[in-house]
Amino acid sequence: MTPRTHKVVLIEDHATLREGLALLLGSEGFDVVGQAGDAARGYDLVGETRPQAVVIDVKLPGESGIELTRRLLRRDRDIATLLLTGVEEADLLADALESGARGVAHKAAPLRETLHAVRAIAAGGSYVDPRVRELVREHAVERRERVLTDRERQVLQLVAEGLDRADAAERLSISEQTFRTHVRNAMTKLGVHNRANAVMVALRRGEIDV
Repeated sequence: MTPRTHKVVLIEDHATLREGLALLLGSEGFDVVGQAGDAARGYDLVGETRPQAVVIDVKLPGESGIELTRRLLRRDRDIATLLLTGVEEADLLADALESGARGVAHKAAPLRETLHAVRAIAAGGSYVDPRVRELVREHAVERRERVLTDRERQVLQLVAEGLDRADAAERLSISEQTFRTHVRNAMTKLGVHNRANAVMVALRRGEIDV
């Protein structure tokens, strides 16, 4: 039997979607250690179970998933969160990318795509649904505030595309140490603590385009 290597908590007020996702994740080797239908219970549940990944609905009773994500990260900045959205408001989606979440998935996508997103964030990567990406891209064009150098954008672009450090450095004809330095500088400028969040914020601000 495949070992269950990642614990997951689901915070979603629509029970049918939540339970369907729990069944799928369980069948694919994840350990769904808790489910909640509101932000207050979800916050406590994450503290009790210490999961590797948390899937959170953007619109929850009492408190938004975006604010819940921020609260969770204030308690543990390394926790991986995936925001689920059914809305297509550019400002809200931009806030979702800026929240510190490692991914934003769309509820209209097949559950298998959400599974792919959970896998990505649990492994330390990032995920943005193509529809979300397009809406945020259009939004960013209108309010572009670039702070990264061209090289910093290039390295984050390759991180977003899933290249490992060695392959990305080779493509840019630079050393791995130089690549790490550019990533670290980009993270500092964007005010984040890991590469996945750097990708999310860079996407939201129109610094990169994947």
